[in-house]
Parts: sequence; structure tokens; C-alpha cells
Amino acid sequence: MALAASDFPTGARIVRQRYVPDREFVASYERDFALARTRVGRSSVLVVFTGLSVGRTLAEMRRSFATLVQLMRARRFRTAFANAVALEADLSPRSVTVGRPRTPRIGDAAISFSIRVRQPGFTVNMTATVFRLDRVLETILLVAVPNRRLFNADADRLSRVAADRMRAGLVPAPSAPPVVTGPLNPGATLTATQGTWSGDGVAFSYQWERCVDAATGCAPIPGATASTYTLTNGDLASTLRVSVTGRNRLGAGTSTSTPTAAVTGPPGAPTTTAPPLVEGIVGPGATLTATTGTWSGAPTTFAYQWRRCSVATSACVDVAGASGASYTLTSADTGSVLRVLVVATNASGSGGALSAPTAPAP
Repeated sequence: MALAASDFPTGARIVRQRYVPDREFVASYERDFALARTRVGRSSVLVVFTGLSVGRTLAEMRRSFATLVQLMRARRFRTAFANAVALEADLSPRSVTVGRPRTPRIGDAAISFSIRVRQPGFTVNMTATVFRLDRVLETILLVAVPNRRLFNADADRLSRVAADRMRAGLVPAPSAPPVVTGPLNPGATLTATQGTWSGDGVAFSYQWERCVDAATGCAPIPGATASTYTLTNGDLASTLRVSVTGRNRLGAGTSTSTPTAAVTGPPGAPTTTAPPLVEGIVGPGATLTATTGTWSGAPTTFAYQWRRCSVATSACVDVAGASGASYTLTSADTGSVLRVLVVATNASGSGGALSAPTAPAP
């Protein structure tokens, strides 16, 4: 999340970086750059000091930043701050002045102020910007080449680069996908891990999807939004996968598991030896009829579920109420292909088979 040498013009280099023990924060990190008089915009900058601090909670960091803003707006505090800087640098208190703060639009909130050190023969201008993004606080101090100006626009631009880096580090991003485990039979329960993520304060949500095969035709299963999913007969002959979305107040990312193998019936359940066929001419108001296909395992009953599928993605959704051996096309089918899932059942359980798609409905 910290600024990198690549964020500066050619010639910048890191001269120090370290984690700093600080009991007030979860973690604190410093990284400093020497710029060798490199220009940052119109400003001739000698060195840049940066610091990142992570608060325990968002509320705590909001309070800390609000307190800083209140103090910097008080003239007496700015004078005391200038005296402290002078004492640290072994300078006369009159040689250091701290300007009135600005509030640039950076991160969630920001404050920026100038520091000027005057000595016989030269003046050093500095600009300090402190901004907060969520529960992370960053401080950036630019030190100009002696007797050169620092422009507020250049300090703000560099701080926005830092804020973008910070945001990228805080927004949820997957580094390893979720994994689905469990038996692939109707009635069994599948369980999804959330995968591995970066980001801060991430909350997770789940969406199970039914796929035509291992690589194509995946469509969300309505209501299947928990980390577990219990398989039904409607999942027979399909594969399953889960999409996990990680979300925090700064953004969201999604990661999808590898599809499972096809869902099959339990041992002894019917298995198809030839898939069902859809017979009939695809046209407005036409009626299509499904054959049962050919099965081993001596099925005693058959059930049907017609599905409307996308020509572009092959993803299919159940057509509500279309659970008979025949189906009459409607205007909702225009531009789609139709398939039918046939579920064959015997005393041991159920197996399923999916027909090939029809021609697109005109």
C-alpha cells in the first residue's frame, strides 16, 4: 500500500523502510525516498518521508484524525508544533513556521499544511499531508530543494497516487479460489470454502451455479446463497460451482471455484445409455415432446424439467411449470434454445440425463 520508487520520476530511490513499534496502532510502517533534486510536477523535491498507520477500528481512526484536524486548526498548536520541529533540528524557534491547514479531497479525509525553515542564506519549504482511507492513516512529507518552492497541486497529486495504492491494497482481491467439497448425489450437501483473499474487513457472500458441463453454461441457482448447498434431482447431469464475493466499504471482488464433476444418482440408480431427445418443429406456438431416452437400472418412473438456454453462453434456467413430457413454446422462448432434463427413478434412487439443445426459437 506504500508509495514505490516507480511513483516518482526516474532517479528516485528508497533510502529507508521499516516497521515501527507503536502501541496506538495495529501496525506502523515508514518508507523514505531520496529524489536527487528530481522534479515532482513543478516542484523540485529533495526527499520524501512517508508513514502508514493502521488503526484497530474505523471508529477509532476517525476519532484520531478528527482530533488531528482540530489541533492543526488551532494557531497555538501550530506554534507549539513549529517550536517542537525547531527543537528537534536544533534551530531557533523563530526560524520555523507552520502554515494554516488545507483540506484537499484525498481519501476519506485529508489535511495538508506547509512548514518553512528559514536560515541565513537559504529557506527550506516542506509540505505535510495526512489523509485517512478507512482505518489506515498515511502521512507524506515533501522536502524541497533549498530556496525552491513546493506547489500544493504537486503534493496533492502525489498523495492521490498514494491513496490509490492504499485503496488497491484494501479492496478485497482473491489470491486463491474457493473450493467445493462433498458427495455429488441428490440429497448430499456441498460445502464451499471462501478461498484466500487480501483486503481489510471483508464480508463474504455466496452464489451457487448449475453448469451444463465443466466449462460452460453456468447459471445462478435461485436462493442458493449460503456456504453450503444441498443437491436436488434438478442438479442431476449437471456440474456445480460457487462464486464467492468479498466486499468491504471500499469495493468488492469475486472468485469462482472450479466446477465439480457431474451430479449422479446413488449406487443402483438408473443410468442413461442414450440421452433423451426433443421431437417437434421449433416455431411460434409449437409443441415439443421429449422421449425418455434409454436407461439401465429398470426405472419405474420418469420426471421432466424443460429448460430455456442462452445461445451465446449455453446457460440454462428452468421454465416454471414446464414439468411434463411435452412443452408448448411461448414468446419468452424467442432467441433461446430448449433442453429437457429427464429424471429416471427406481427403488435405489434417481439418475438424470439432459437432452441436446434444440434449434433457436424464432
